[in-house]
Amino acid sequence: MGLEDTSPKVWLFQKSIYSNIAKAYLYILFGRNNLVRLALKMRLKDRRDALKRRNHSLTTLHKLLESIRNKSLNKYPHFDYGAGYNYQSNLELNLSGFRSTEKRVAALNLVERLSEKTVLDIGSNMGSILFNVRESIKFGLGVEINEFLVEQSELISNYLKSTEKLKFSNIPFEDLNKDSSTFDVILSFANHSTFDGNTKQSLDSYFDKIHELLAEGGQLIFESHPPEIEPIDTLNNTINLIKKYFITTKIEVKGLDGFLDKNRTYFICKKKVK
Repeated sequence: MGLEDTSPKVWLFQKSIYSNIAKAYLYILFGRNNLVRLALKMRLKDRRDALKRRNHSLTTLHKLLESIRNKSLNKYPHFDYGAGYNYQSNLELNLSGFRSTEKRVAALNLVERLSEKTVLDIGSNMGSILFNVRESIKFGLGVEINEFLVEQSELISNYLKSTEKLKFSNIPFEDLNKDSSTFDVILSFANHSTFDGNTKQSLDSYFDKIHELLAEGGQLIFESHPPEIEPIDTLNNTINLIKKYFITTKIEVKGLDGFLDKNRTYFICKKKVK
């Protein structure tokens, strides 16, 4: 599925603003794609709320992020997880998303788990997880193949003055240099397989590389896809592969009731000594 299937081209911060806002409301009322309708509702709400805060720098940030999203709609020919808006939220910046970053961080106890750790986030999207835990971690690297999401991450990082602690790279995970510094924790949040057509490595090579990039005693935090996408048999095959490289502990995660968060499986995986 390409962008044309998930994202109507409604430019809220370009010329004819009022005309395009009207188009957005018309799509919300009569559009056929529920994800797009939800994305437009969030988009309009966040714009309105940002204006209410009378924070010029935040309003400018929203406009710049919108400009980047518009470029992505035109130039990035792969599946759009946010349907034209955000897949992840960042409530600190008045940005809604299909998945609540804040609830995920709290439910997984990431602030404590990642405290003073070096962290790699595979498929970091717009970087919201790393931004949310930035005060706790020692260093974070987000790798993301969508160059426009990386551009958003870097813009937000500059705004939050976190560029010394957080870095973002437009690179496929399989191309990440194994000779680079190792990490204390690697996050694989539903990135072991993707819908954007860009994942080239096998599952075995994916978890092998995570193993190689982890420091001794390091941990992988793994999140599955929803069972509608990753049925139990497929998930069990993935878990068996993980166990080849890691000692796994399934964790119960409560408080995630978003429509994209329900019934996922989570593991804390400690690196095995080969």
